[in-house]
Formats: sequence, structure tokens, C-alpha cells
Amino acid sequence: MPIEKMDLINNPETAPFSKLKYLRRLPDEEVAEFFNQLFLLNVAARDTGDWSPVSRYLEERGDQIAAQVAVPMHFDAAPWAPFKKRLSESKIAVMTTGGVYVEGQKPFETDGDWSFREIPLDTPLDQLRIAHTYYDTNGVAEDVDAVLAIHRLLEMQAEGMVGEVLTPTYSFMGYIPEPSGLIEVTAPEVAGRLKDEGVDCVIIDTT
Repeated sequence: MPIEKMDLINNPETAPFSKLKYLRRLPDEEVAEFFNQLFLLNVAARDTGDWSPVSRYLEERGDQIAAQVAVPMHFDAAPWAPFKKRLSESKIAVMTTGGVYVEGQKPFETDGDWSFREIPLDTPLDQLRIAHTYYDTNGVAEDVDAVLAIHRLLEMQAEGMVGEVLTPTYSFMGYIPEPSGLIEVTAPEVAGRLKDEGVDCVIIDTT
């Protein structure tokens, strides 16, 4: 059975391909042009043994496509809030936009999902999952602290470097081209929860 174009676009998860997820938002003609050029470069690389032009094309074209589909964002300025409390006396929360969720929870939709998930800090590593197709998740599969540094913060708490680490914490899926739901609904809800819990500082791990 032939491989459909969307399968090619949605399948790769390696770093050079991650930005190419944006291809599905381009017209069919531009997608076809991309794959035609990629095919020609692969043919040449097979003959010469030099694959650097292929890697360079993926990197450069990926940046161009990402910029092409980017939606300009405008936000009101927020006043600077200097952190004056001692860390050893502070309650810290760590959050992520890496699409982390717990096995049994509903996975994030990978295109514009502005909901959030609660992540208990004592969740076993083998029960953590990731639903995000806009960054390379291979490294996170080996070390979730790359996008949600819960274990490093718990170590700092055990050593007395921070006073307390909030649990559960919260996870978002960061690819949200239309963020109005995030801005108007879920971000204020999570911010309210953090305030009610007496959190002094929030660390947001991004991808």
C-alpha cells in the first residue's frame, strides 16, 4: 500500500525532521516541491557519499517553513516581579510545555491543545508519557527532567536548597497556534491554583 503524504509528514520524530511537521500547513504544491528537492538531494548524496547537503537542506528549509507559518503574538506587558524570598524558605513549582502526561490520562491533542494535565511528583517514570510532535522527544524518553525537572528539584528540596516543591504540578502541550483558550481559560485557572497553594516561584520548562 502506498505511503500517503500525510504519513510522511507526521511520522518522523528525529531532530532534523521535527520542524517539518509544519509542512501539513502548507499548500500541496509547496509540499510536493519540498519532497522533490529532498529526493534529488538524496540521489546525489547516495552517489557522492556526502549527506551534509541533505542535513543542511532539512535544517534550513525547516527554519523557513516554521517562520512561514508562524503567527505573530502580541501580549500586554507584565510588571517585573523581583524574587526577594530565600529559596530555602520558598515553595517552588515546576511546570512544562512538553506535552507530558500520566498513563491513564487523556493524551494531549498535538495541534493546538490548550488544556493541562496534573502531574503528581511521585509518578513512576514508566508511567509518564509525552504527546507532542513539534520537538524531538527521543532524549526526553531517556530523561524526563529534560522538559520537566521534577527530580532535580526534589533533590534540591532534600538538600534544603529549596523549601518545598509543589505537587501535583501542571503540564501543557506547547504548540498552540491559536492561544486564546490558553490565555483566557487554562492559564488563569492554573495561575489561580498556584496562588492558592502559596507558590512563591514557578519554573517553566520549555522545549
